[in-house]
Order: sequence, then C-alpha cells, then structure tokens
Amino acid sequence: MSLAYLLLLLAPVSLFVTLAAHAAVFVALRRRRRGSEPTPPISILKPVKGAEPGLYENLASLAAQEYPSFEICVGAEDPRDPALAVARRVQEDFPGTRIQIRSGARRLGLNPKVNLLAALCDHARNDLVLVSDSNVRVGPEYLRETAAELADPQVGLVTNVLVGTGEGLGALLENLHLNSFVASAVSFARVAGGRACVIGKSMLFRQSDLARLGGFHSVRDVLAEDYVIGRTFELAGYRVALSPCLVEARSDGWTLERFVNRHLRWAQMRRRLAPAAYCGELLLNPIPLALLAGPRVAAVAVVLKCLGDALVYRRLRGEWPRLAELLAIPLKDLLVAAIWLTGAFRRRVNWRGNSMRILAGSRLAPAEAAA
Repeated sequence: MSLAYLLLLLAPVSLFVTLAAHAAVFVALRRRRRGSEPTPPISILKPVKGAEPGLYENLASLAAQEYPSFEICVGAEDPRDPALAVARRVQEDFPGTRIQIRSGARRLGLNPKVNLLAALCDHARNDLVLVSDSNVRVGPEYLRETAAELADPQVGLVTNVLVGTGEGLGALLENLHLNSFVASAVSFARVAGGRACVIGKSMLFRQSDLARLGGFHSVRDVLAEDYVIGRTFELAGYRVALSPCLVEARSDGWTLERFVNRHLRWAQMRRRLAPAAYCGELLLNPIPLALLAGPRVAAVAVVLKCLGDALVYRRLRGEWPRLAELLAIPLKDLLVAAIWLTGAFRRRVNWRGNSMRILAGSRLAPAEAAA
C-alpha cells in the first residue's frame, strides 16, 4: 500500500476517532442523581511556587467553599517565596477558614512536587486529602460535588476534567488544547476504555489508602506521579472516579515558549508511560494527517475538527470560542504534532531549574547520572 493510500485511509479514521472522543466529553460530564452525599472533612494540599498571576483568586476560591469542614494547607519549598505572602493575605481575608501556611519540603526524591506534598501531608489534620495545583480556580460547590463520588464505597480516588482559561498567546494555545484534546482524551479513556487518566491538578483520596499502597515515597522519583498514583489505586482494586465538576486551570501570561516546554515534557512523560497509547495519539489529531492526504480531505477535516472543538469548548466554558480562537485551532494542532514528534525522540527535561532524564515509567534520573 502506497503512502498516499495509507494517508487517505488514516485521515478519515483519525477524524472519526477524534469526534467520538469529543462526544465522550458530553457523556462523562453528565450529572448523576444521588441520594445523601457524604461530606467528610477534607485537607486541601496546595503546593505553590512564585506569586503567579491570579494566585490570590485561586486560593480565595478554595477558601470560599460551601462545605462543612475543610482546611487549606499551603506550602512552598522556600520560606521567602512570594506566594506565601499572597497566602497570608487570603488567610487574613477569610478568618473563618482554617489555612495553614508552611515552608520546606521532605527530601524524598527527584520530584519536587512530591517532596512538597509529602511535607504538607505531615501536617494535614484529615485523612481525606485533595491535591490542588496553584493555578486551579474552582466554584463554591467544588468540594461538595467532588466528594460526592465517595458515596460509592469502591471509589478510592476522584479526579476532575480541566477547563483552560487565561489571557496571552501561550494561554490561548493552552486553553484550546485543554478544552479539546486533553478533555476528550480523559473522557474517552473513561467512557470507551473504563480507564482513569488522573490529572494531578485535582486529585482526592485518603491518606491511609495511599500509605497502604506505598505513599508518596513510591512516586518520589516519578515525573507522572498523578498517573502512577491513579494506576496504583486501580491495580489495588479501587475505582477511580471522574467527577463531572469542572476545574478551571488558569494560564494567564503564558508565553509560547512555556506552552511548548510544558507539552514537550508531558509528551516525553506519556511516551515513557505507555508507548502504544502514545502512538495512538496520532488518531486524536486529524488535521496534520489530512493535510498530507490532500487539499480536499484537509478542508473537510479542518471544518469538522474545528466544529467538534467548538462544541466541546462551549460545553466546558459555557460560551462559544472567539473567531481568533477558531482560526488558531489548525495552527495549534500542527504545533502539537511537532511537539509529539519531538517528544518521541527526546529524553531530557528541565523542570523547575533541574535538568533530568526521563526513563521507563516516567522515572527521573539526574541528567549526568543517566548519561
């Protein structure tokens, strides 16, 4: 079979799979009827680094939760980190919410986020903990709706679908990607495969369960600690739930370089976690394949892909994308294809100033030692 015929076959298959993944978003986010909802006390672990734009509003959205009993544990590695000053402002403005502010991390391994989360867990008052990244912003019912998944006694971990928001060129690309590819891939894995794709920006579980499964120590040298923790829960017999409560991921002020670096790191991570699934990601990006198949195929693919992305965008954000965003979709998809191809061969990441190599299973090693 010639390359031309292969592309003519792959392009429509890729478009069909992509649209099916788009449809999975609507299925995964259907509201579920419940009886009495559990409201166990929750400790929110909030690792921070730097006073990024919107940090006050992100923290305040958690402090204003309509939930009976919770606390927020904010922590940075450096005691002089300006993010801690922002947290103190929130602490003063919400005196009715218990907010702990701490500095320092446990030196477990090479993943700095895991080191900080382990230190915050040491001071958490509740067994049920929720990991929430610094750029996450939520509605007042977030804790109640996410914890509602625990009504099923088989559920050991709960995660959420992300909604990309923010202003700037890098933010534009990040929003388009989160509100199409990422949301669709997470939902498709749940609906079609029954698998969980845990995203650590929002992750609810019991400390006691994680401790029995190895604790944070087991992922101290893993880049994809969220995915590995979720998979560990599944292999132990727990169910990982995908809550229909949406979580806003802010990316205000992001540059093009930051977008590329982030997704190049994620690409290498996914390739090391599941090489076969990484190859399958080609089928969730039909525009590059359609362009290679010819102008007529490309025209149809671009129109249908942009329409599908627009429908998912509206489901997640409650509004249609702007014209500039629609026009940027094909360009974003081509850039993501280039990142995917680079990630297939590259093995080194620079994360928070640390140069490391990614090994099998997304395990980390110092660049010099790995070389």
